[in-house]
Amino acid sequence: MLNRQILSAFETDADPPIRNMTMKFHASIITLLSLIAILNACKPKPIPGNPSVSVSVDDSVYLGYFQQNTGMIAGQGGQSMSLSDGRTLWLFSSAHLNDFTGGIFSCNPNAHNAAMVQSASNVFQTLNTGNTDFIPCGENGSWFRPLGAYQFLDTVFVFAKKEGSNTNAMTYIAKIHFPDLQYVRIDSMNLYNTHYGYNVVADTVEGFCYIYGLRQANVNQNNEVYLARIPMNDVHGIWLYYSNGSWFNPPSSASSLLSVPGENFSIRKVKGKYVVLTQDGGQQCNQISHLYSRISSYAWGPFNNLVQLHEIKDRLSNVYAQTSGASLHPQFINGKNQILVTYSINGYSPCLNTCASGMDNPDYYRTKAIRIDLKNIDSGL
Repeated sequence: MLNRQILSAFETDADPPIRNMTMKFHASIITLLSLIAILNACKPKPIPGNPSVSVSVDDSVYLGYFQQNTGMIAGQGGQSMSLSDGRTLWLFSSAHLNDFTGGIFSCNPNAHNAAMVQSASNVFQTLNTGNTDFIPCGENGSWFRPLGAYQFLDTVFVFAKKEGSNTNAMTYIAKIHFPDLQYVRIDSMNLYNTHYGYNVVADTVEGFCYIYGLRQANVNQNNEVYLARIPMNDVHGIWLYYSNGSWFNPPSSASSLLSVPGENFSIRKVKGKYVVLTQDGGQQCNQISHLYSRISSYAWGPFNNLVQLHEIKDRLSNVYAQTSGASLHPQFINGKNQILVTYSINGYSPCLNTCASGMDNPDYYRTKAIRIDLKNIDSGL
């Protein structure tokens, strides 16, 4: 219609030379309008899942919860699980216990793992006895790193990975008595060189736990994620492994769900959906790290809608800190529909040495807390 109106405006009884010029002008107008239409048709469409709501923000309240002066001063990791009595159990790997003096602490952690319990009124209590590991190992040069956990009746099952001089590919499961949260014992299982338990999602309706693992994990490369399913009431019962739409045994039958960078991933059930949080970079100083998410309706995927959520910018004297262990905490969604996300900062060495006379700043090693709007992850959340 617009083309016709423009042509009508130039229709005259002019002499042939003038008419020829008019016809050439008509053709130019048509060509220009066609070009505009083509360009509009080729204009890039918005990327599905691209965040359009508020960006991530620091959570100063939760950051303050992790700035303790007694008990666990600082720790790496920071996975959490909800307990049946309304409390939350927090699990950490290397930690500083009771070494806070005049605003500084020792340069070296004095525990290989630690645990804290958060009450419904947000009071935090360290569960380690003195400066000893929460999950003891009993082997010189070796220790356990806590992973995911779940509760069944009077027992909390904490999955762990052995590290140090006597590492192996076993899956370890520590038993913690509930409600006093005292360590009982730890057992191991050989599951085809796969460390299961990095993330645990309990389906209380079906009576199953979904256990996510990495096979021969390497912190410096991408790793494949595998999934097992166990009955909640029998951790040593029959394990089934997901493979291309079905559940099988033995563990060698498992097929990869997705690839994640290093050991930096968190899978939690959020409002009926399974959300994967991954973190690139990390484990190295002066390397900017980003947080990404994917989502699925099922524990086994497929995980789609890749979205960049946050850029970690902790730095000192223009040097970026080592960071790792980003984790989702769906039990802490606030009134603004923002989910709590934590990650660990592990100093600036070797890019920048902050240790002086054997002492350092605890804030260079503490758990950080941010809030991410769930609409940034998926419009349906």
